[in-house]
Amino acid sequence: MITESVFWKEPLVAGAALIRDFMDREELSDDEFAQIERELFIGFYSVRKLLEATGKVSNSTRRLQVSVTWYPKRLDAPLADWYNRNNICELYEMDDRRSEDRDLLYVAHRLIHSFIFMLSGDDDGHGVFFTSDHDKDMRLNFVSTAEIVRIFEIVGNDYPSKLHCWRDPQTGEMKWRVPEDEEDYDAGP
Repeated sequence: MITESVFWKEPLVAGAALIRDFMDREELSDDEFAQIERELFIGFYSVRKLLEATGKVSNSTRRLQVSVTWYPKRLDAPLADWYNRNNICELYEMDDRRSEDRDLLYVAHRLIHSFIFMLSGDDDGHGVFFTSDHDKDMRLNFVSTAEIVRIFEIVGNDYPSKLHCWRDPQTGEMKWRVPEDEEDYDAGP
């Protein structure tokens, strides 16, 4: 449970600045790569925890869509495993670039549980290739640096001012929601 979200959100905004700075460089030291990797994993873990916590982000942030590029698994490729997971060009159809919008939790879960995680700074653009152990035999995802920075800044700067709580009269369970606006807050559950 997150009691005070500022301690989770401020590092997200700082992480966005670090990622923006480092990911635009042509060469990264091992230390810089490790810093980016840490910021991404801890940042997306923080995003997930904030989305799952009661009233810590607005509904618009919960509904945030992320622009994802993905590549299907090659039909003739072997299973992706620990020995070949860095050979993405052999495992995935890199010429079959597909785009879609996915919800923020989809991206956070897949990146946190990534089986393949590769920073990219070449012709594919700056960003991260990733896929989870669940999806590795279906697809490889890519999210741009700009999209990652956008996510971290939106979540890191989202401080809802109201929280509406009530007890469900039928089940007795506590319910909550962040109202969209003042009018919505006054309307009740």
